[in-house]
Amino acid sequence: MASKTNKKEILTPDRFQVFLEGVRDYILTHKRNIGLGAAVASLSVVIIAGWFYWRHTEETKAANLYNQAVLNNSRLAAMNQDVEAVVKPFQEVTAKHPGSRAAVLSHYRIGNAYLNAGRIDEAIRSFQAFLQGKRGDNEFTALAYGGLGYCHEAKGDFKLALNSYERALQSRAGGPFAGDILAGMARSCEGLKDRDKAREYYRQALEKVQDPTLKMLIGRKLAMLG
Repeated sequence: MASKTNKKEILTPDRFQVFLEGVRDYILTHKRNIGLGAAVASLSVVIIAGWFYWRHTEETKAANLYNQAVLNNSRLAAMNQDVEAVVKPFQEVTAKHPGSRAAVLSHYRIGNAYLNAGRIDEAIRSFQAFLQGKRGDNEFTALAYGGLGYCHEAKGDFKLALNSYERALQSRAGGPFAGDILAGMARSCEGLKDRDKAREYYRQALEKVQDPTLKMLIGRKLAMLG
């Protein structure tokens, strides 16, 4: 049975039609602003996409250069080259691709090379540059803080050394290096004349280290401290 339609319903405009007409009028009235907004939005998308593409390209170039530097580093180490020859390829990465992941890792490699060469101040600057630029917390974080600990210990700055070792131990990847880190903390406490703390850390280190020679040395330290 057909439904009845009264005169009011026939004369009342369709709501959806009214809405569409309102949208049309708005677009016609503001079409210049809408066009400008769309252009700006499109330009923003292009800029963001371009930036991501450029960043990806830079990261790829930096990674390739870094990998080549690591290979050269192994060859130079076998040839007993001086530290400047060792760090030069990594310095090239940091100069050409600053801010990249490879550049950050290069700072760690440079710091490690300077530490092994006994150039402590340069090692400290490089380790700090790595820690400032690092992304996330991994084994390099623990090793960099440990390297800083060695550097400060070598300079006799035992309080700074202890702080660096503590941060190495607190890092998420510090566990595998706990024995060496705790031994460094113990040495720092010895330098600070805190024998009780030194004994405590040496005992903890003795439980963690696996190397027989290091175990023997720590045992001797404990015997000397009484």
